[in-house]
Amino acid sequence: MESAVPGVFGWLAWLLAATVLTRAWPALRAHVRDADADARRVLVVAALALAAMRWFNTAPLQGVMLHFLGASIATLMFGAGVACWVMALVSLAGVLLGASWHGWAADFLVAGALPVAVTALVSWAARNGVPRNIFTYVMLNAFGGAALAMAASMLAKAAVAARVGDRAASAYLAATPLLAFAEAFFAGTVMVLVVVYRPHWCRSFDDRDYLWPQRRL
Repeated sequence: MESAVPGVFGWLAWLLAATVLTRAWPALRAHVRDADADARRVLVVAALALAAMRWFNTAPLQGVMLHFLGASIATLMFGAGVACWVMALVSLAGVLLGASWHGWAADFLVAGALPVAVTALVSWAARNGVPRNIFTYVMLNAFGGAALAMAASMLAKAAVAARVGDRAASAYLAATPLLAFAEAFFAGTVMVLVVVYRPHWCRSFDDRDYLWPQRRL
């Protein structure tokens, strides 16, 4: 496990992480309040499954943390606000499993909040900039969003490593294309299964928009 970010930067990371989660709290509260029992179970199972993925973290070099994120899946299924809380749990799992990046706060910001924001932005652009059908949803929201989310996370880690003179920067840069493709394939496959078999689990997918008869593939 990498050591926590030292000094003032560590405190800023904790402050920013707390701010993000505070702003996301109303979304989580509304989701839990308005969801039925099945939707709550889906949220809990998804959060635990994404947290358990941190067990498969790999560290090819000392101080380099490479792992799937799952942030795009959480964002597309539950919305950005709820996804931030899910990813906060994932980062906590990383801490407990000895696979966090510079402690909980920094890990959550770079491997949770940032990928969630990137996925939400890509989803917004796809929803408003291209015709809505199942193909564009999967390719842009899931595959494209996940690839860009992973790339943003890895480049942020590389930038921080370069700033502090850590040799891990080049490792993060080299791994970015590979992990971006892997994350896109993973998230895209999961979201295809969700929208085909359980579309009501996915907040960002509305069959009236993406499967309406007038919107042919």
